[in-house]
Amino acid sequence: MASDMNDIFAEDGLLSRHIPGYSVRQQQIELAEKVADALNNADTLVAEAGTGTGKTFAYLAPAMLSGQKVFISTGTKNLQDQLFKKDLPKLREVLSTPVTTALLKGRSNYLCHHRLSLAENEAFGNRNQHTLQTLREWTGKTLSGDLSETDLLDEQSALWPKVTSTVDNCLGQQCPDYDDCFIVEARRKAQEADIVIINHHLLMSDMALKVSGQGEVLPDADAFIIDEAHQLPAVASQFLGHRVSSHQLQELSRDSIREMELEASDMEDIRKAAEKLDSRLLQMNLCLGDAEQRLPWHQCLNQFADVAQRLDELLHSVETLAETLEPAAERSRGLEQCFQRTQDLIERLTIFSDNSQDENLVLWMENRGSGFILHATPQEVSEHFQKWIKDKPHAWVFTSATLTVAGKFNNFVQQLGLDDPHTAIWQSPFDYAKQSLLYMPSIPVEPSHQTYNSHIAEIARSVITLSRGRTFLLFTSYKAMHEVAEAIQDMDYPILVQGKGAKNQLLAEFRDHGNAVLLGTNSFWEGVDVRGEALSCVLIDKIPFASPGDPVLEARITHLRERGGNPFRSIQIPAAVIQLKQGIGRLIRDQQDAGVLVLCDPRFLTKPYGKVFLRSLPPMPISQNLDDVATFFEEELAV
Repeated sequence: MASDMNDIFAEDGLLSRHIPGYSVRQQQIELAEKVADALNNADTLVAEAGTGTGKTFAYLAPAMLSGQKVFISTGTKNLQDQLFKKDLPKLREVLSTPVTTALLKGRSNYLCHHRLSLAENEAFGNRNQHTLQTLREWTGKTLSGDLSETDLLDEQSALWPKVTSTVDNCLGQQCPDYDDCFIVEARRKAQEADIVIINHHLLMSDMALKVSGQGEVLPDADAFIIDEAHQLPAVASQFLGHRVSSHQLQELSRDSIREMELEASDMEDIRKAAEKLDSRLLQMNLCLGDAEQRLPWHQCLNQFADVAQRLDELLHSVETLAETLEPAAERSRGLEQCFQRTQDLIERLTIFSDNSQDENLVLWMENRGSGFILHATPQEVSEHFQKWIKDKPHAWVFTSATLTVAGKFNNFVQQLGLDDPHTAIWQSPFDYAKQSLLYMPSIPVEPSHQTYNSHIAEIARSVITLSRGRTFLLFTSYKAMHEVAEAIQDMDYPILVQGKGAKNQLLAEFRDHGNAVLLGTNSFWEGVDVRGEALSCVLIDKIPFASPGDPVLEARITHLRERGGNPFRSIQIPAAVIQLKQGIGRLIRDQQDAGVLVLCDPRFLTKPYGKVFLRSLPPMPISQNLDDVATFFEEELAV
């Protein structure tokens, strides 16, 4: 099949003949051939393909021609939709192949008929009642039930969890609306399709169920292709852990009372136990306060004097609710399920009540102000991941624009425990030597100095003036972002700041203005595609080292240090390199783009580890002279 790739991607190939403006890239042809070989031989391939390689078509074409059932996992639901609605149909048309496709998301993306009916019977304000009525009308029009198809709900809406199901509250085959269930239909289509588009969260939830011996979410497949694979280790650790949220406990209490009123109105003890749970939950919330923070569990126990007692009382109240639900469970599927949920929550809460000493589990608490989440996160996922993919002896392809650190895959391969995979790197086809300039300004203080952000603001003003707006300012903290935003707000360009609107809305405004400045933190470092003159400069305030105050990172650092390792070199630098490469990738998005990258952190040049970062950058001309930035933009604007 690899030989077929030339017929598709070459100068006179199918894509050139069918897609106006298609440009041939040798990197794309070679990547497609490697993917085809991996599919044919059931190999594991880890491939870094720089921005502009065209990796989407490079893995889709061999997947569609392989004759195999292939799952393709992406980092975001937006990318899922793009693959399914745009890329797959276009390629299927070009290749004239009868391959069948399906899109499968997690259950929280699909409207649940049963939950919608329950919500309609609850007391809501007029506005919410109107939305529920409109959603009811929508269920008669939609074929998929995917809420991303409608703008009736935004993802922060309080109604979203009311009209979607969770593993906890889904009634399964005993649901009165089972025959019309959108999730069941989506899974049936996935079972029958040749190519199934999923996301990392769904893939990892399948792995978590397998590891815990509770079955699986996904049907069997012949091959798995993981795009944006650099995100996978973090998602895996999230799903392989345990978590208990105040929201879950609230839902359990409310659902228990509702099911009791419907099916066991003679068992008032259920209501009393559920209300007691609510009371204990409120006391736990009051004990933790409303300050948003993330703390290691041992620190939480020290900082909040009564938290151990409050947790024991909370656990006891769930146990009491379980005792009242057990004899009622046989009356309905809903009551049975509430009882099963108490068992699961008791098991998870006990991990924290006993202060588990499992060396691979990091216990920590996240307080969001409106509620808390208790997390038990594994330090390492490699063992679980390795076992899982060995149970699926198929082809595995991991690809991203950012998998290597200084040209090596060691960090990614070790994180997932991959056993001697095939590896390959393709540099971006963009001509960075002509299309870009790396400006590294001289800053007289270290990033920890209290005046550092004022220096960043001065540099930002200078380059924004030269680039005539058209700039992303990417920060490693909200504090720095807001300080610089305040310092440049008087400039004669539209200033857009993360948090002052939805991400997509801010990006749309940025493109529409054509001369705007956008300030953002983590979520704007990747998955953002602004082509053309609207974005001509990207400034990064400092090396994106993760906060050492993060409970999971702190535990991993301590664990590695105790074993004689060097966590800075083994954990913190590799993660920062990947993040930096993602941020840099925002600048040049196609062969017509041109722009200046501004790296502000003096440690790139003054610290020995700075060389690791510089070796990971595209081959850009470097200058420390602002006049070179002025010349670059003068020449770019003159073209």
